[in-house]
Amino acid sequence: MKTLQQAINKLIKDLGIENRVLENQVLNEWSLVVGKRIAEISTANKIENKVLIVKVLNSSWRNELLFHKRNIIDKLNKKIGKRMVEDIKFY
Repeated sequence: MKTLQQAINKLIKDLGIENRVLENQVLNEWSLVVGKRIAEISTANKIENKVLIVKVLNSSWRNELLFHKRNIIDKLNKKIGKRMVEDIKFY
């Protein structure tokens, strides 16, 4: 007998929306991955072609986040369990 989670996962896969669900999970995990302070000054808006689009409070924070971009990408992908983000564009 399948668990409810297994049934949901199968339905998501059968509907062909697995990537969309994972992309939404990335957006929802943003604040947990970057921490409270960064979450206060930034918002993960969407993913386009494996590029995460993030709005940042100002250019100073944008420059700071650019410095940490690779680490953030690695943490997000590890949290999701699949390589959903290959780059981040901060604006």
